[in-house]
Amino acid sequence: VLLKFDGKRNYVIGIDLGATNTRGVLSNLDGKFLTEIEVPTRLEAGFDAVMSDVGNLINELAESKSNVKKERIYGVGIAVAGLVDLNKKIVEYSPVFDWTHVDILTSLENKVEFPIIFDNVTRLMALGGMCFGKGQTQQNFICINVGYGIGSGIIVNGKLLTGSEGFAGEFGHITIDRDSDIQCSCKKYGCLEALASGKAIAFTTQSRLARGQESALREMCGGDYSKVTAKMVADAAKEGDEMALNVFNRATEYIGLGISNLIGIFNPDMIVIGGGVSMAGEIFFDNIRTVVQKNSMRPTAPQVQILPVAFGLNAAIMGAFSLILNKVLSFELS
Repeated sequence: VLLKFDGKRNYVIGIDLGATNTRGVLSNLDGKFLTEIEVPTRLEAGFDAVMSDVGNLINELAESKSNVKKERIYGVGIAVAGLVDLNKKIVEYSPVFDWTHVDILTSLENKVEFPIIFDNVTRLMALGGMCFGKGQTQQNFICINVGYGIGSGIIVNGKLLTGSEGFAGEFGHITIDRDSDIQCSCKKYGCLEALASGKAIAFTTQSRLARGQESALREMCGGDYSKVTAKMVADAAKEGDEMALNVFNRATEYIGLGISNLIGIFNPDMIVIGGGVSMAGEIFFDNIRTVVQKNSMRPTAPQVQILPVAFGLNAAIMGAFSLILNKVLSFELS
């Protein structure tokens, strides 16, 4: 039986649950955004408060367009940072949020009337790339998310690699410097995330400024070092600020070393990178490509493309859509 999909009159809601902000989008099944809302994530208020805010955001999106009937909203896809146990359907552990054994579905079931599916944010970025983005033509590729934290989603032979429980892809928690005295949010030392994430770039810069190192960032932050962000460091680096360049290049060198190892293990056709830090553009990608070429095995490195994700900061949202869309197409949601 040949089925034709009416994407324009059927809808999904995607939620990108970030440590700083939570973004929500109401979209039709053709991927056209109808409503976008962003709210601060009240991380310090705890899990229940964050889930209350997410529930309110979902309901606000569902009611945002008078011509969108709720019965045509097929479900809600949520992208969340952390170890997602696909068997138990819980977030087993999230270093970024400091959550352990939290049940998103149970928390939202009395707040939201739609089916809800969630998964690890970077795995969903990879899924979105496979369904809508540059991964449509590739059977083996890796999506890396470099933002507040660092993660990866791995596609092998056209399938998303999840691992036995759903914990595959924790790229940010590989040990990249065993002698480092910088503790990661996961409590280990020397993790890639602790050395090269957006949070790490900002913290390293703040520490250097506090120790008296000269930089244009002093003026950019108005003398309040706590306001320094990874974006500010990238902007200063683009302007040739020596200290900012040093911090940013060191972070991208660590990321490049990690990617070199991924290439050796998985032999992908392509690496796509998203997340806030990657928005720095070529100053970010050029250094990573150089490090990868230098540190990968000769037969593998030249053939691997390293590119930005197709949807920029919307990559996680597109992955959340893909999660719901796959369920609709397989008739698990109707």
